[in-house]
Amino acid sequence: MASYREDITTPIKLKLIGYIRDMVVQKGWTQTEAAKNLDISRSRFCRIMGGQTKDISEWRLMQCLAMLGSDVKIFIVPTQCSQGKIEIVDISAPPKQEQNLV
Repeated sequence: MASYREDITTPIKLKLIGYIRDMVVQKGWTQTEAAKNLDISRSRFCRIMGGQTKDISEWRLMQCLAMLGSDVKIFIVPTQCSQGKIEIVDISAPPKQEQNLV
């Protein structure tokens, strides 16, 4: 069974990796170019892009996003629940349209 920390951090890391992957593709970089520009080894870059999240922190992924040209902002918002949640909200993406069932 995964620990509480892994249960929370893995989906967040995978979402951040998805954004990194999209930005690298937009730039047209090879894996070697991306690794060099993000200051990590090519083998580590490939493992990360393959979804291996164990050896990389959320902070390092956010640094990669910043190096790729994104602003990463963290908002702390009070909650009405007994425990808050951690989520990523992409404000650059258009809002999802709700489907009307007719």
